Amino acid sequence: MSKIAEKKVIIIDDHKLFTDGLSSILESIGLRVMSTFQNGKEAVLYLQNNEIDIVFSDINMPEMDGLKLCKRLKRDKVKAKTIILSMYEDPNIIKEAFDCGASAYLSKNTEKEEIIKAIEKSLNNKKYVNKRLLKKKEREEEEEEEEEEDTFTQYKLTLREREILQLLLDQENNRQIGKTLNISIRTVETHRRNIMLKLDVKNNIGLIKKVLRYQLFSKES
Repeated sequence: MSKIAEKKVIIIDDHKLFTDGLSSILESIGLRVMSTFQNGKEAVLYLQNNEIDIVFSDINMPEMDGLKLCKRLKRDKVKAKTIILSMYEDPNIIKEAFDCGASAYLSKNTEKEEIIKAIEKSLNNKKYVNKRLLKKKEREEEEEEEEEEDTFTQYKLTLREREILQLLLDQENNRQIGKTLNISIRTVETHRRNIMLKLDVKNNIGLIKKVLRYQLFSKES
């Protein structure tokens, strides 16, 4: 706990009840809550004239939300670490928060022990997501992979056919595909016919519609 004692923090959240509760928790572990704000814009002005170690911020706020705040602090090269505390548990939002510059992402239902872990990791320049959200994120990614694999299995596409399908979607013609995969144009044409038959489509437009419908290439395979 000594590593984080006396560190200066601010809290940004437009719900006073939550802000008061978080302030109490942070002060109980030795942190100094210097100020609280209802939106990111107010906090940016404060940080221009005050050195802070950690910023605790919600995402959904008026005027400047938590993600825009992270971007702004990253752009301004503010040294303070930003820890997001939010009710949003969507893995895409978590990823976006880190892309914007957040050091840690926690659910608002997080226990005090995990808040301490997030603080310690952030101060050591490491990223942190609390365990429950991390497990949920990993589980959803696994389900996406299983769904994608089930779709390929359903249509019985071979690895080579998947490769050619991807190149077709990249708008390569038969000659370009043959050159990329080091196979003859005739072989490419044969694979294309098989793909059309397996996906039950008659032309490239139908092929693209089927791919988009089932999101065959929603991510890199």
